[in-house]
Amino acid sequence: MLTTGEVLLVLEWSAVLLNVGFTLCIAWEKRIGWVLGFVAGCIGVGLYALANTWAMSVLNGYYVGMAVYGWWSWGNGAAQVRIRVQRWSFHVLAVPAGLLLSYAVSVLLLSYLNGSFPRLDAFVTVFSFIATWMMARKYIANWLYFVLADSVAIYLNWRIGYEGYAALNAMYLVLSVVGFSRWNAQLKRQRGQGLIA
Repeated sequence: MLTTGEVLLVLEWSAVLLNVGFTLCIAWEKRIGWVLGFVAGCIGVGLYALANTWAMSVLNGYYVGMAVYGWWSWGNGAAQVRIRVQRWSFHVLAVPAGLLLSYAVSVLLLSYLNGSFPRLDAFVTVFSFIATWMMARKYIANWLYFVLADSVAIYLNWRIGYEGYAALNAMYLVLSVVGFSRWNAQLKRQRGQGLIA
């Protein structure tokens, strides 16, 4: 029989594998990836709650909801949702707003929930929220926001003791570069075909 620690380790690595599958599917624009993300998010909710990283637990709940939205969004209407580009004005507003919101969330985590690593927890969560929304809407810059969030998440997960998730975030850095490259090539093809992005 497995100990509690062994069960948690199996769950963590199962979520890691599901998340890798999710990211690869999304990079290759395969709708089934949202199903993998849904299951991985459900596991993540519980694991991060056990670590008292409440924002990360909420983030994984958000991943569950966004997986449903992404599945619907990518399958609704046209055969394929086109990759899109946001104006620079979005990023000029989104980055400072994300930093301010991260600070506010960290104050709440520290003051009311006695959360572990509140500043790191809040930063990763807020920027992952933004990046996931962008991914579901097929905005190409989502990959760059994930590079930022995952860079910090490596350290956060290592501090929590979740080596599997730390390794996952390191893989995400590589996969985000691959995803950005693939989507950028697809965006160029769309523009070459006269499709507005």
